[in-house]
Amino acid sequence: MLLRPLLSVLAAASTAVGYVVNNGTACYVYPESLTHFGEPVDDTPSILQAFELCGTNGSVILTENTFHINQVMNTTGLVNCDVELHGEMIWSDNIPYWLGHSYSVVYANLSTAWFFGGENVTFKGFGKGRFNGNGQAWYNENRNNSNQPGRPIAFTILNAKNLWMDGVSWSQAQFWHSFISHSQNVSMSNIYMNSTSNNTWFTVNTDGTDTWNSRDVFYTNWTVLGGDDCIAIKGNSTNIVSRNITCYRTHGMPIGSVGQQPGHPDFVQDIVYEDVRLINSTNGAWIKAWQGRSQAVTNNGGSGGGGGGFIKNVTFRNFVLENVGQPISITQCVYGHDPSVCDTSELQISDVTWQNITGTSHFDVASIIHCSPLVPCPGLKFIDVNITTVNASLGRPSLPQVNLCANMVDQNVTTGDNATGIPCHGFAPNDMPNVLYRNWPELLQRVILSVTVPEAQRDNCLHPGPDPAAAGCAPPPY
Repeated sequence: MLLRPLLSVLAAASTAVGYVVNNGTACYVYPESLTHFGEPVDDTPSILQAFELCGTNGSVILTENTFHINQVMNTTGLVNCDVELHGEMIWSDNIPYWLGHSYSVVYANLSTAWFFGGENVTFKGFGKGRFNGNGQAWYNENRNNSNQPGRPIAFTILNAKNLWMDGVSWSQAQFWHSFISHSQNVSMSNIYMNSTSNNTWFTVNTDGTDTWNSRDVFYTNWTVLGGDDCIAIKGNSTNIVSRNITCYRTHGMPIGSVGQQPGHPDFVQDIVYEDVRLINSTNGAWIKAWQGRSQAVTNNGGSGGGGGGFIKNVTFRNFVLENVGQPISITQCVYGHDPSVCDTSELQISDVTWQNITGTSHFDVASIIHCSPLVPCPGLKFIDVNITTVNASLGRPSLPQVNLCANMVDQNVTTGDNATGIPCHGFAPNDMPNVLYRNWPELLQRVILSVTVPEAQRDNCLHPGPDPAAAGCAPPPY
């Protein structure tokens, strides 16, 4: 007699989902409190139902609860919709599912767990709404590799116009925290992102955000703790402003990478990074473009090059650096590292200003600017740039800062309207690494050797003994 009621309870528990209360134009979403054999029930169907019912001229309110997301979501095409997140959304750590079902974002063969977009849309978190990507499972799976196909961007804004997101936080993102694609007039303010591994595996590729094929995008009041770019500007982005941003242990504030795909030029212009603080970051205010000669492309955007276009009218203003590895740089061979192809880019970089850049670098290199000799960079300006090595603050001898230049228009002009504003202390090699691990005296000697000495022998030549020439190691020319 007890068998039938028991089966009914089990059936209900195995199919139970959250529910939606529709008050006319407002849909309130509540999670299911039951479990399926001890596991949280998927709340994705209820969330999608709410957007279906109230996504046009309405409101979707995710109440102050925990919502479990076990499936991909596409909530684009919203119209005059206000979204509120009062609780936490937690994505499952079912890695095989996400690898097989995440939506393609087209760019670099990447994918996403959630497409979100529409016209005249708000998304408010009130300082308490949070996305939890269960990222530790991905960091463990990835094992410090660059990436794998299907690893999803947490949140992608797609085909949006007049969208404002405010007061939302991210924790343990699966991949990039966010991505803005093919959108116009998007603002994201009062954002907090923290992806921190609890073991030895790094949070590789946890960018704060990236823009692509978008214009009029405004980032204000952000704090990002991640393992890659803080706020990156990809191709065909115009009028992107980032203001009052603090980034910990990131790869800094880059334009790029651009110029990856032959036949698909990237145009980037009118970019402002202002009032930025970078702490313990590998890079600072920089531009990264691919070489001009295409090379093999992996299945997840790992290499390529050969694309054209331009980058112009970029301003990095009011930066405070604390222990930054490579504060200022331009490279046009970002992932090539082959001197024979590194000077082939035809992507023009022009009119870039670094203004009021202060603080400390981890090494003695303040700037490395290597523009392609096929398209030297005009209009590069350095105004009130004052960077010192962190050695002084640690009680160690402070090395003089070095600025390295190559193919800058007017790079040797020190006075007048055409002066760049910094002295060039030496030549910037075309295959300079994106992340520095040495001070310049050692790094310089390694680069000099790079053309004539096999890779396996270069480290030996960094300490060749009292007679470098006898050891076959060229002395530094300056």
